[in-house]
Amino acid sequence: MQRTIDANRETPLPFRNIQILCIVMLVCYACYIQAERLKYASKIGHAIQLIENNYVEERDPDELLEAAMQGIVEKLDEFSAYIPPIQYEQFQSGIEQEFGGIGIMIEGPPTVKQLTVVTPIPNTPAFRAGLQPGDIITSIDGHSTEGLVTDEASKLMRGPVGKTVKLTLRRPGTAQVMTKDIMRADIQVDSVYGDRIQSDSEWDFFLREDSRVAYLRVTQFGEKTTGEFLDAIKQIKPQVEALVIDLRYNPGGILSCAVELCDTLVNEGLIVSTRGRKDMFKTEIEATASVDLNLGIPIVVMVNGQSASASEIMAGCLQDLGRAKIAGTRSYGKGTVQRVFPLASDTALKFTTARFYRPSGANIHRTKEMTEDDEWGISPEANLTLETTDMQELNLLRRWRRHSDPRITTNPDRPPAPKCAGDPQLLQVLEHLQEQLDQAEAISAPAKEVTE
Repeated sequence: MQRTIDANRETPLPFRNIQILCIVMLVCYACYIQAERLKYASKIGHAIQLIENNYVEERDPDELLEAAMQGIVEKLDEFSAYIPPIQYEQFQSGIEQEFGGIGIMIEGPPTVKQLTVVTPIPNTPAFRAGLQPGDIITSIDGHSTEGLVTDEASKLMRGPVGKTVKLTLRRPGTAQVMTKDIMRADIQVDSVYGDRIQSDSEWDFFLREDSRVAYLRVTQFGEKTTGEFLDAIKQIKPQVEALVIDLRYNPGGILSCAVELCDTLVNEGLIVSTRGRKDMFKTEIEATASVDLNLGIPIVVMVNGQSASASEIMAGCLQDLGRAKIAGTRSYGKGTVQRVFPLASDTALKFTTARFYRPSGANIHRTKEMTEDDEWGISPEANLTLETTDMQELNLLRRWRRHSDPRITTNPDRPPAPKCAGDPQLLQVLEHLQEQLDQAEAISAPAKEVTE
């Protein structure tokens, strides 16, 4: 019998061919996605290569890449940055509160004319060598500090533990020029300080002027801050009747750390909310039920124009939830959240991904267009607002330095100082709390029997 073939009938593709087609389609789609992701990178790379090969003078391609990255973040906001290798280690050390160095806080141009000591960190080589706030560092290992910015100076002063660094210093107000050979050590940076240091280098967290009032100064929100704060609360808890939390000059730090500190002091309510362009950056963080300090203890939080970011989260939360009064001057007004995205083992991008808001929903962030009449930052209570002069600010830094020096605080021959000498804002807060405590004691005192 002769077989006939139906010309209109379709012959199915073998299963293997279907598999190959699917794989090819997936590969093509992956290539498209990758091309979309890299289209800008390829342009930047091509531009750098063109300059490297054709520019009239030789240029380092790594420097060109760094300049390109800096140019990108300049189009964002003042808090976004490209972190190059020279700054990456320092950035990590600040967050981790640990580094190899001599232990001083410094500032340089353009804030001041020449590299200046803000304060030595207690119990560090710089502290033991006698460096003081205001000392001008004129050279580091023979390198002049003329025009030297803080990042460059920090790199020169940091190095292997056990090796020395030579500083030449000029002390303002005197003709004294000093040379100090200071041996580097593994610096563990504290972030929670008390009123004054004791002979055993432990902090006394109660004010000398009134032992009912505890004083905790938080200088940053780092990886170890929560543990330090909880340890301090544990020490003061048995006898504290009122608490001062000093966040002046605290530039912020890790958002989650500020949340944890708030959660030790409040037992319910919204701590902070964040809002970003993507849903993953939209959050509402609520307090948990437990607290580490009696809710009846009055709290005052101190802020000034240098209190920013995480400091404003903590102050705004405690103010809005009625847990604390705010004292001092209006805060900086930084209400944005930055995330760090590593690009390699030694570089990263830090840029703004969200804004955060107080429990009341009030805005914290201050833009360049805003005026003093606009809503931003954390404002103190009217009766606890006190502007200070530049000289008073300098005296405040000197007070902190004196109270961090066990040679001064434990000297039995030292004459008694006036109440809160050098810190009129703290004096105002202390008088406010003393009035509250005295009123509470008067109410709770048993009535006296009157006989005729």
